[in-house]
Amino acid sequence: MTAPDAQVDSALRERVVEAMTTVLKRLVEREEPITEDMHMADELGVSSSLGLELLLEVEEQLGIQIDVERMHPDELLTVGELATFIAGHSRPW
Repeated sequence: MTAPDAQVDSALRERVVEAMTTVLKRLVEREEPITEDMHMADELGVSSSLGLELLLEVEEQLGIQIDVERMHPDELLTVGELATFIAGHSRPW
């Protein structure tokens, strides 16, 4: 489940959104803007392998480690939901 907003660093979340949208545009070969309300699988066609690649690249770009043990993919359907989870469940390297 995503972390409550009070526990999420808004500056980190903004950096996560920016990194995610940049990486997603390349991974799904999309030139149109990617927004936080877009459904990862249904609208963007993100498969489990692309999702893993996304997480690894976001970790590398931001110098963070995401706590994937607490991740419930069925609760993280949109770009924004995943960004909130990452911002609330990650730590610097």
